[in-house]
Amino acid sequence: MSKVAIVRCEDYDPDLVYIAVKRSVDYIGGMASFVKPGAKVLIKPNILSARPPEEAVDTHPEVVRALIRIVKDVGGTVIVGDSPGGFPKNIDHIYEVSGMRQVCQDEGVELVKFTTSKFVEGVPICRYVYDVDCFISVPKFKTHSVTMITGALKNTYGTVVGLYKAERHSAAPRDREFAKVIAKVHMLAKPHLTVMDAIVAMEGDGPSSGSPRPMHMVVASTDAVAVDSCMAYFIGLKPLDIRVTKEAYALGLGEADLSHIEVYGDDVSTFLIHDFKLPSTKFFNTLPKAVVNSVSMLIRFKPIIDEALCKRCNLCKTSCPVNAINIDQKACEIDYQACVRCMCCHEVCPYKAITVKRNILTKMIWG
Repeated sequence: MSKVAIVRCEDYDPDLVYIAVKRSVDYIGGMASFVKPGAKVLIKPNILSARPPEEAVDTHPEVVRALIRIVKDVGGTVIVGDSPGGFPKNIDHIYEVSGMRQVCQDEGVELVKFTTSKFVEGVPICRYVYDVDCFISVPKFKTHSVTMITGALKNTYGTVVGLYKAERHSAAPRDREFAKVIAKVHMLAKPHLTVMDAIVAMEGDGPSSGSPRPMHMVVASTDAVAVDSCMAYFIGLKPLDIRVTKEAYALGLGEADLSHIEVYGDDVSTFLIHDFKLPSTKFFNTLPKAVVNSVSMLIRFKPIIDEALCKRCNLCKTSCPVNAINIDQKACEIDYQACVRCMCCHEVCPYKAITVKRNILTKMIWG
């Protein structure tokens, strides 16, 4: 039986967050069971892009602050770091806007960049993952245009360094193939502890262009598969509707059968959401593979760039795995003959300038 702790937290007041995070970790054994005195700990939030905390794109810095303090309480030494999307040139700016730099300065801990790697089974994993005694993953719960949701399992994918992310997106643009990549990375860089920020989540066209949705939850477990399975249940999905969860479960990386998950903490029924908005691409992710193959030319979606909103930062261009985007002062163009609909551009755009356009047949069927 996997254990998952679910604790209510109304908002990001620092005192409330600390209490909720500590309660959640205490339910599954307490931080002292993961961190011994003198141990070095990596805390990895989900820092996708340069967005302020209230936009619910990145893990909220107060959740990270609470974990830093709880680790210090048991004698651990903390470093914080991530690999923001889109190969940004100015990671310092992203850390600043997200609030992560200020928290790390306040708490006197090192904020690092994932730039050096160790190749494990051909995958370049951030070296910090293997250089510390304890790896704590701190995902933000959001929707995702390719994987339906992004949570505990997807956050581990952020340990990958360099061009490998783009190469895998190009080779496996659809969720069925990409799920296998994410599951493999999670197997190679499995966290010791996951603490999810679902106090305010993101619904709609996440992971960067959706809308904040209060869920009032902090979720903790040693089993990332179980965390994502529980979160799927709370928004009205079956755990195995999420292909990343299904793939990780098949590999034995965690528990997706809700009857085999012990839930601790607050009343589960109070967290159920019946009108959670899924991404516009949800129809494509839920169809059987045979159906997708037969109707894929009729049911389509694609990213489009709103030139009025585009700031010419070129993050979409540099993150595109097939070099299908051209950005200049005159025009912002996507070569749809080359585009593989991996939605990397949509994921990394910090200005909501890239949206998902669906064709008429798609709208008629799925609304």
